[in-house]
Amino acid sequence: MLIHKLNVGPLQVCCYIIAGKASSDALIIDSGADAEDIIAFIKNRHLTPRSIVLTHGHGDHIGANADLKKIFPAIQIFVHEKDQDMLPYPAKNLSILSAFYGGPTVRSPFADKLLKDGDIVGVDGCVFEVIHIPGHTPGGICLYSKNREDGKPPLLFSGDSLFKGGIGRTDFPGCNHKTLIQSIRERLFMLDERTIVYPGHGPSTTIGEEKNYNPFVSEVTING
Repeated sequence: MLIHKLNVGPLQVCCYIIAGKASSDALIIDSGADAEDIIAFIKNRHLTPRSIVLTHGHGDHIGANADLKKIFPAIQIFVHEKDQDMLPYPAKNLSILSAFYGGPTVRSPFADKLLKDGDIVGVDGCVFEVIHIPGHTPGGICLYSKNREDGKPPLLFSGDSLFKGGIGRTDFPGCNHKTLIQSIRERLFMLDERTIVYPGHGPSTTIGEEKNYNPFVSEVTING
């Protein structure tokens, strides 16, 4: 599995491009913005993008979808069923808020496939399980790859659910702070502590590090 990260847009969203070793097929996670940079990367490496998997429906994570669809018409957009209505509507994906500060509103094409907890997505032998982690949005998901070659640690693409030393915001419409904390503790912190976490913003971390040191995910936070 080859993992390429591009930081895109004013909020520096981590857009991940995943490719296997046996073909040129690729999967894009969170094509947030700067479509021209994503397209150039794909073309320069002679990749064939098959799908865009969105960890959630906020505007900063979906902004390049429309342009990618124009250049790669066969590409499919995947999102959790509870976030599907966010894609085409700026008021729902919250990009309308950035318009007040001169930013763009975002209208993504509708999803080609709706995801739910336990679904499997992947490309060229790179297989991910969908883990539904509501709280930052109703349909937030993480992508978990457990069985890796040569005993390498599992991988988790956590979107805006879990960051290095932090969690996603819960002060937007559709957010729920307690639900997010519980989701992290009950679903993500049950994973192998060696699991490498690739978040939607910022540097990578591990489940063990966040389980032990993340100040936002604590019993006090849940019960408070």
